[in-house]
Amino acid sequence: MYVLFCSYGNDSIALIQWAHERGLKDVYCLYSDTGWSADWWPSRVADGEAMAQSYGFTTARTQSEGMLILVKRKCGWPGAGGQGQFCTAELKVIPALNWLDINDPDNEASAMTGVRRSESKHRSDAPEHVPASERHGGRELWQPLVRHTDEMRNALIRRAGFEVLPHRSLECYPCINANIDDIRLLSEDRIQLIDVTEKALGFTKKRKPRVMFRSARRKGAVGIRAVVQWAAAPRSRDQMEMFPTECDSGYCGG
Repeated sequence: MYVLFCSYGNDSIALIQWAHERGLKDVYCLYSDTGWSADWWPSRVADGEAMAQSYGFTTARTQSEGMLILVKRKCGWPGAGGQGQFCTAELKVIPALNWLDINDPDNEASAMTGVRRSESKHRSDAPEHVPASERHGGRELWQPLVRHTDEMRNALIRRAGFEVLPHRSLECYPCINANIDDIRLLSEDRIQLIDVTEKALGFTKKRKPRVMFRSARRKGAVGIRAVVQWAAAPRSRDQMEMFPTECDSGYCGG
């Protein structure tokens, strides 16, 4: 049994196509619904699932309380104010582990992701095999695309009948680790939703605003409106890394 953790971004589509071309059997494509995707992302997921099903793969989804309910329950955004990155655990890891415990009680499955070494400095030494991944309940983790270049990945995507997206997965829109390109993609509706939520969360006991993005990493920009303005300023590409070092869950990817 192979469980492909799929966001249905570029790397996920490439992974599904790779598994098909290698003739893998008993394949499950598992999507984590974070309740925080871009409005149009569910249609992308449906297209990806249809492709996987046409290959004889089984598709499944996990559900969660959703980002907005989560941040209101926690009285703050993940990663802000020293709270740690609890969103991945609450919205993806715990639901996925519950699914695995039900569908693979004997821990015989191999977990698979589309992580590639070339996608970021942080992932430059990503392993192809982890015999017993703690993040996947002690199951084997297999990341067969670690050595794939963009060109190799893109060829897989096109053979799957998809166009290459000019951005990473929008299953979380935005991710708390969003880079400048990600922030520039935000629609006014999503900016407004974040703005309203930030204001509703109010202030900490130290009178610091409960905002989504840390101001210290964004030249003092406080609040989503200021962060969007900061992101709009021109800068060199080496400042636009896809994933900071904090994101290494084994569940997030392109």
